[in-house]
Amino acid sequence: MRKMKITLPSMTPGTARSLAVYRFGRAGARPKAYLQAAIHANELPGAMALHHLLPMLVEADRRGRIRGEIVAVPVVNPIGLSQLVGNNHLGRYDFLGRDNFNRNWHDLSGAVAERVGKQIGRNAAENVALIRRAALAALAAMKPQNELQALRAEVMRLSADADIVLDLHCDLEAALHLFISRRDWPGPARELACDLGAEATLYNDPYPESLTFSGVHSALWARLAERFAQASIPQACLSATVEYRGQHDVTHALGESDANNLYRFLVRRGLISGRAGRLPRLKSEATPIGGMDVGYSPRTGILTYHAPKGARVRKGQPVCEVIDPMDARGERARTQVLARTDGILFSRRPNGRLAWPGMVLFRIGGAKLLAHRKGVSGLDD
Repeated sequence: MRKMKITLPSMTPGTARSLAVYRFGRAGARPKAYLQAAIHANELPGAMALHHLLPMLVEADRRGRIRGEIVAVPVVNPIGLSQLVGNNHLGRYDFLGRDNFNRNWHDLSGAVAERVGKQIGRNAAENVALIRRAALAALAAMKPQNELQALRAEVMRLSADADIVLDLHCDLEAALHLFISRRDWPGPARELACDLGAEATLYNDPYPESLTFSGVHSALWARLAERFAQASIPQACLSATVEYRGQHDVTHALGESDANNLYRFLVRRGLISGRAGRLPRLKSEATPIGGMDVGYSPRTGILTYHAPKGARVRKGQPVCEVIDPMDARGERARTQVLARTDGILFSRRPNGRLAWPGMVLFRIGGAKLLAHRKGVSGLDD
């Protein structure tokens, strides 16, 4: 095991932030996995999972069981970790530039295409190696101007050439779910869903338009395959956003279970020697982002739910209601919000929250493409 420290540029006199990076196995060995947690710095269930996973990797490395290379960053966003206001931790957006920390990551496809265009061919293995070298060269050529730019460039230098990229997040209140590329399903993404116990898996096809961290890693291969249609360019990186339930689901029991599941997946994918055992049962088939129904609040009021997270709901079923506390008419003061598809209610908010017009109330993973979601981003910042 090797621990390294990456120091970011100072943004104010007398201050500097850094992140810790752990590397296991031999540098350059294949396959390579990259895992990070808490790019949204107030989402810490993934950090708890890595807290339990890291000692397991230390022991596996000590015993010579790491066959590939594993890079882990347990808390990847020291900028957001420092954003404390009025006893609240606000780690989703950068206070300085107002960026969502999980948007505007680097789409390297254009820079890579310029570097490999005359060399790309029909040999898939040679193309993969060529593209990875070009991606790292493009990142090395960047000249970040501030702390957040430096963070993005440095982190992608750790991950751009990986075979597996897992970005560990959570929702406000949710069942464990994944966001993946359609090109990875069933394949390795199905194994990931089984091993992690995902209640829902949603795929972008062929890639997400939003430049999320996991999205740019999977999209690199899909975009280049589109651009060089005559070449042989496989989907050489399984990149997934792992949503570890809700913000308050941080316990040793969950962290230990999640770490064991991650470790089993790494064994199954050949990064660690050993037997992964029988693949756990798949809880649900992957569904398209275009089939994801998003419920928005029609008014302001007090929020309460009829269906728990992880429930299977039917089109037309009441999912929640928004109650006007200033209206004395009892049931007539309640506005129900209905499901517009059959599927899994994988994400919602806690009961008792204040709702306001346009606020996201829930997400349902459904199998059928929805006309009202066509052309709409799968993400609401």
